[in-house]
Amino acid sequence: MGEQSGSQWRGRVPGGAHWRIPGAAARQWVYDGYVTSPATQETSSGHGAQPSRGRSSAIGAGALALLAVPFLVFGFMMLYLKARVELHCDPGGPCVLIQRGWLGLEEVGPFTVEQLHEATVERNRSSKKGAAPLFRPVLETTRGSFPLSSRWLEDEEQARRTARVVNFFRANPHAGAKGFMLFHDHRRGPLIVGLCFGVVGGMLLGLSLWTAFRARRHLRAERAAQASPPTA
Repeated sequence: MGEQSGSQWRGRVPGGAHWRIPGAAARQWVYDGYVTSPATQETSSGHGAQPSRGRSSAIGAGALALLAVPFLVFGFMMLYLKARVELHCDPGGPCVLIQRGWLGLEEVGPFTVEQLHEATVERNRSSKKGAAPLFRPVLETTRGSFPLSSRWLEDEEQARRTARVVNFFRANPHAGAKGFMLFHDHRRGPLIVGLCFGVVGGMLLGLSLWTAFRARRHLRAERAAQASPPTA
């Protein structure tokens, strides 16, 4: 019998002699399989991997709409600001104080002649050094003080003229056959600011609607593409 040793095969012949065949190595078995199972590859949908233009457009439309809201709100507030003050008095009374804006008005009163105390002029000194003082006519009544101008005036004579007219009417309510109406109108500044903000807000809102329309078209096209069967 022969025996296997190392990388050579050794045999025995009659008479006790041994013979070897060099290079006759023992057969080695090698495992040629996977050490671990191969990782499974997940198939991804072609439509899910592509960016959705419709979704991106919808997000952009919402962002533009949110950006337009503060411009529209501030523009509406400026146009609603009651920057015109009117005082209407009939012969013998009563008097009605009206605070008017571009988009609305508010009536204060009526006041009878007995409820009118007097009209005075308030003086406001600016905190800045060398700044000119400002003036504002104020109507004093039994129900409180009501400014006859929404802004402080630089012209003192204009404020005192308003106070003199009111005080003359209070002292002589039946002097004239007709009543009078005096006013201070400062609505031009709020009008310009309100229109500027309103125009910007309107442009942003229009761009938002246009983007939303495009988003709707893109979403419809994407749904149609997903619903159609794939071509061979």
